[in-house]
Amino acid sequence: MRSIRARWAEPHKWLSLTREMLAARPWAWSFLAVAAVWLAIGLISGRGLPGTLESALDLAPFLVLVGLGQMFVITAGNGNIDLSVASLMTLAAYVSAGVMNAGHGSFVLGLLAGLACGVLVAAVNLTGILFLSIPPIVATLATGLIAQSAGLRYSSAYAALPDPRMANFAGGQIGGISVPALLCVGLAAIAVLVLRSTSYGRWLQAVGQNQRAAELSGINVALVLVVSYLASGMLAALAGMLLGAYVTPSLDLGNPYLIDSIAAVVIGGTLIAGGRPFAAGVWGGALFLILLVTLLNVMHINVAVQDMVKGVLIICVLALAGGGAGRSG
Repeated sequence: MRSIRARWAEPHKWLSLTREMLAARPWAWSFLAVAAVWLAIGLISGRGLPGTLESALDLAPFLVLVGLGQMFVITAGNGNIDLSVASLMTLAAYVSAGVMNAGHGSFVLGLLAGLACGVLVAAVNLTGILFLSIPPIVATLATGLIAQSAGLRYSSAYAALPDPRMANFAGGQIGGISVPALLCVGLAAIAVLVLRSTSYGRWLQAVGQNQRAAELSGINVALVLVVSYLASGMLAALAGMLLGAYVTPSLDLGNPYLIDSIAAVVIGGTLIAGGRPFAAGVWGGALFLILLVTLLNVMHINVAVQDMVKGVLIICVLALAGGGAGRSG
């Protein structure tokens, strides 16, 4: 009788341990969701699973780049979120490609021009938030509209194709893995180190958990926000430049990345309320969203219904990942 009870208790013990491990690592839920959707695509379509994953890895880096920047901003809490990233991506793609092809200098100058767009947009965001006390959502939305107008004006005189060197980089592969994917793995690793091992990382999490307490403890909250929004701006600009070289710039280039960049961060385990970031989880969230769209297309679900289905599934993943405070990074 005792042996029967022991055998019955064993699976429950492992189930309990598994739940505890997942609760301590909320980012793991996103990778479990990736595996589930990936297998579903294979079962429904009959496609080779390696090819499906390879395609997802080709597209994920652009979302991961924007998501990592968004993660730093969201972790600051107190309603911080960057709604200017979509317009910034489009603007940076046009400006960078235009400079590279207009004979103004060099490939490097074009990169610097694109990154300068990110710094400028971040500066406008910070001016509204820190000096004018405008709520972050409103400030970044207004800045996004300004960037959108600038991109529209710049595109009216734009006729050049993406620089071949940039296109080769954005579409290149090393060992069957895209170069941007390898770049994003490296940047995610750097983000983990920053969050775990630097004063800024500790300050950012403290500010996100309780901004008033962080101020009283001597943390420079303004400096934390400056670094966070600069990181978001520069990463979004880099994503825009790479995506523009990968698919050719268009006025709606960055639009799909506004909501998805926020969703990828939160699905990856970062608290939307701030204070708990998971850089590794951004990869899981990005792959989940990309594979989810592939699954919906494979199922021939109408485009008008896709956003509804996508929203419901995202809510389900968030509900499963709801608990756990885990270690950051």
